[in-house]
Amino acid sequence: MSFLDTIDELERGEEEGVMKVARESISVESEKEYCLWVKPTEEGWNWLREQEGSMYIDTLMPINRGKRRVRLTEDHKAVLTVKRFADEGCVEENSDIGFDTALTFYQDDFVSHLVKRIHLPAGELETKGGKHWDIDVFYRAGGHPQLLNADDYDTLLNTMKQGSSYGEWVKVELEVERFALESIREHIPFAVEEVIPSRPTNPEDQEFIRNYWDVDTRL
Repeated sequence: MSFLDTIDELERGEEEGVMKVARESISVESEKEYCLWVKPTEEGWNWLREQEGSMYIDTLMPINRGKRRVRLTEDHKAVLTVKRFADEGCVEENSDIGFDTALTFYQDDFVSHLVKRIHLPAGELETKGGKHWDIDVFYRAGGHPQLLNADDYDTLLNTMKQGSSYGEWVKVELEVERFALESIREHIPFAVEEVIPSRPTNPEDQEFIRNYWDVDTRL
């Protein structure tokens, strides 16, 4: 075995050990990432409000052995993503679709969310395999607004931008080349007071996140 092969084997062993420790907060579906639900402090919320971000609506639709979602961006681009789970891993397909077609999925009242995504470089975590942060702030629109066309969509986004109707919990993801951190909590770029793993084993946390996703922040 060459020196480089030895290094690769040691890194794989280290990564497997980290994955066992951090298994409640990592995902390896189509990319490697850490994910936590966090409740910001007031200082943390002030930081989040100051950050530039992109807004979009995500609509999720169940399929057998996979996931399907439509994402509508601020500039009226619409992408349909299908992830299929197979024995050999996850296969992801992305297709550009028309804005009006994408709206029909939202109109059918599938689970939808209005999100502000803050995209940041990994910074000092690049040495630990970090690629970038994705921080999702969820808006509360108070129901399922009627969106029949692009004008309705623009009006909703502009209205929500002017307010502060956010859900109390924020989703934080760090995409990585490899798993080298036991936790990302101490590296989150804003102050938080509570943390829940993205894949909690505690039944109470599971129910809390399910309700937050399906009820509290659902459009």
